[in-house]
Amino acid sequence: MSEEIKETMEDQRTDTSEVDQKIEQEAGNFLAEESKDEQIQALEQAVEKFRKESEEFKDSWTRERAEFQNYKRRIQNEFAVIKREAVKGIATSLLNPLDNMERVTAVDKVSDEMKPFLDGVMMIYKEIQGILEKESIKRIVPDGEPFDPSFMEAIASEESEEVKEETVMEVYQAGYAFEENDNRFVLRPARVRVGKPKA
Repeated sequence: MSEEIKETMEDQRTDTSEVDQKIEQEAGNFLAEESKDEQIQALEQAVEKFRKESEEFKDSWTRERAEFQNYKRRIQNEFAVIKREAVKGIATSLLNPLDNMERVTAVDKVSDEMKPFLDGVMMIYKEIQGILEKESIKRIVPDGEPFDPSFMEAIASEESEEVKEETVMEVYQAGYAFEENDNRFVLRPARVRVGKPKA
């Protein structure tokens, strides 16, 4: 084989190996690019998955929090109702003894021997009234006020020139009401004599 042919073959081998190297390099680059795209796509999918899970957790937390707030409100309302009913029950059972104490202390003439006794009864009466007021139970004595059938019971009525509307002329028995915020619940209506304007 001549030297020229040998050189030509060597050059061709060199050219071929360079081409092969270039092909391999390009293929490697292409595969690397392909791999990067796949990695980016995989990362985007992972990010989307985590975003959805995060939204689900946030939504679940928001619902749980709202349910807990509703539960708290419901328990507070139930507790307020139970407390109100318990206070009303105890207060209602005290009303007759309070009326009796009031009658005892309403005596016009008191002997010197009876005065300390009546003072003691009045002290106990005032103390019980104070306890009731602390529990938002108010005594209703509507003397001279306009007649309100939701808090008063008319035992007697009479026409009078002194009044322009139905008005309480006399209170026979004090009423009691439980006051809570702007609400008023009657425990016992005040028993009254009502004056009506003349026809």
